[in-house]
Amino acid sequence: MDKPILQKDGTTFELGMNIPWFVAVHFHPLAKEKYSYAIAIHNVLECNPFPIADFDSCLFGCYETAYQALNAGVEEAQRRASDFGENIK
Repeated sequence: MDKPILQKDGTTFELGMNIPWFVAVHFHPLAKEKYSYAIAIHNVLECNPFPIADFDSCLFGCYETAYQALNAGVEEAQRRASDFGENIK
């Protein structure tokens, strides 16, 4: 994967523990004028169960702007980090 266009990291506090998350925005693998995001939860890259392309199985979504992709990625990362915390209790 190429260098991210935008990126953001943070933590979600769930059940007494901090769960780190990371979002990286990249160009969409098929629609080059659009954007997608990749996320990592607790330092593990999440794979898309319905990959956009075989060669980029960790990208999600198709957005008009990089900031739309970043915002969607942050929402998804926070949700998944919260789910991660719920699953390890």
